[in-house]
Amino acid sequence: MELQRILASDTRTAMDKVFSLYGEDAMVVANNKVKGQTEIIVAIDLVRQVTVAMTKTPALVQGLPVEKDFGSFIESHLSPADEPDDHAETTAVAQSSPLAFGSLFEPRDLNKAPPLDPLVATPLDQVEASLDGENYKGAAEREFLKAREIVDLVKRELEIMRGEFKLAQQRESWSGALSVPEEMRPLIEAFNETGMPMGLRSLAVEIINQNNSMLDALTQICEEIGSSIPAINLLDNLAGLHIIAGSSGAGKTLMAGRIAKQAAANYGDNEVALISFNDLRIGAWTQTQIIGAQAGVETFRVNSVETLLQLIDELSTRKLTIIDTSGVDVEKQIMALIKAMPQAKKHLVLAADASEASAKRHLHASGIEWDSVMLSRLEARVHPWSIIHTLMANKTPVSVAAINPNITEPAIPLTGNNLAQQALSQLPIHFV
Repeated sequence: MELQRILASDTRTAMDKVFSLYGEDAMVVANNKVKGQTEIIVAIDLVRQVTVAMTKTPALVQGLPVEKDFGSFIESHLSPADEPDDHAETTAVAQSSPLAFGSLFEPRDLNKAPPLDPLVATPLDQVEASLDGENYKGAAEREFLKAREIVDLVKRELEIMRGEFKLAQQRESWSGALSVPEEMRPLIEAFNETGMPMGLRSLAVEIINQNNSMLDALTQICEEIGSSIPAINLLDNLAGLHIIAGSSGAGKTLMAGRIAKQAAANYGDNEVALISFNDLRIGAWTQTQIIGAQAGVETFRVNSVETLLQLIDELSTRKLTIIDTSGVDVEKQIMALIKAMPQAKKHLVLAADASEASAKRHLHASGIEWDSVMLSRLEARVHPWSIIHTLMANKTPVSVAAINPNITEPAIPLTGNNLAQQALSQLPIHFV
């Protein structure tokens, strides 16, 4: 990938130069003002660079037309032609997933794959001994699903970035066509610096131009965001069957443990159960056991819906049962659980610093209506604008949030207004 610098009198002229010189495949990575001119940094020739890198592994690129776009290029290496029947074919499938063993854009020797995350996967020659008898095929399938999700996320990120660029070109309000009072410019710069999405920026600019002081503008922005994000009071009435889901690393198990601990303090240790469902990652069950012990509740492990239903029936007298799910193939797992247990409440855990594409991937999953969104890692240094923008458009209610990655820190009730206040209070300007 190569970076090029374009200078022009305004953004429109600069973008015209970009399209004329490099075509629509050029990716804008920065847009700044330099000595009265617009500076645009673009990354070009993505497909060619990928193709050159992949020529280091001829078996992967054999028969690939150079003119394929980025999405098709990746898809062609993530759809095996036939189901693997033995160890050799399964190993080939795992190695053919371009994101499973390293960066797609770096030449590499497939015979020397780097080690994987020990909490997610393990080298194929150690899988059989490490997973209580599970065969190579199961490990390869999980690696394939994981790689597939990473690719889908990359493609969504690119789509959102392209949408942001188009919106930036269409809306001159942010670049100066819609004047902003001089005293409000520090607020505009703070929003830009903290990564506020373009759609949310446009709303902020409109509100800023309707007010005469920064305090009034911030108050109105907070009210607008807060009223656009619904919330439910979960902690005061937490009972029954609840499913906790989300991507790997989002903090699902820790969130489930926090909630179980708080419920156990209200109902008693014997009234709360924590179940790990179909999470075959190395160390996942040990982690659940540790968190359950810290929460003071019983923990259980099941790997099938049938066994889960039997266990739920045995635990039916308990006031609260929490099911912690795997972070791989989330949509498929939740759909299976919805079919088996339609009465269960479904909660999606998102990291407060997650990208808009990552949040949308689960919130927009077809057939799933989440009962609430829980936020992890809502730390003071985090600017959750992407999550806010996604929640405003989706209308799924928020319920609880966690600040520190420690089970001793309780989950706290969350509302749209609380989330807006947290984001606005961390703006890098001394007026706030």
